[in-house]
Amino acid sequence: MDKARKWVVMIAAMAAGTGLTIGNSAEAQTAKGGPPSDIERGRYMVLTGHCNNCHTDGYSGKQGNIPEKEWLLGNPVGFRVPTGTSYASNLRLTVQNFTEDQWLQYAKASKFRAPMPWWSFRDTTDQDLRAIYKYIRHLGPAGKPVPEFVPPDKEPAPPYEIRQRVMK
Repeated sequence: MDKARKWVVMIAAMAAGTGLTIGNSAEAQTAKGGPPSDIERGRYMVLTGHCNNCHTDGYSGKQGNIPEKEWLLGNPVGFRVPTGTSYASNLRLTVQNFTEDQWLQYAKASKFRAPMPWWSFRDTTDQDLRAIYKYIRHLGPAGKPVPEFVPPDKEPAPPYEIRQRVMK
């Protein structure tokens, strides 16, 4: 099975676990009674975009077994790289500061600190970014802000993990 086909199969399997449909096929839309809502699409994008892996404390360690009400509250574990220590933000508080259009501009134009793959947001469609925004707004504001960025010459307070870049 080629790499592209493996991704399609994996995404389909993940979507099946969420009860969402994939694609715009007539069968997919009929099975669901029409295309998914923006909130459903946003939830799907958060799951398949792996936003929870960093932005939900303990998500990876618990293999995704975190109640949805605790999703995207940020992560107090710092990611220490040679350029400093950053923290995955509380997206539920972050989106409250933006209109939908402002969120779109922020997501497309920002170059976030490591390890955030900012280029993934840059390459995400406007429609999907709007769905992500609506989903996060749907969850509602909760939690507290994460610690501030710590410059490379300062020692961050624990907990943090060290990430090293391997250059080839």
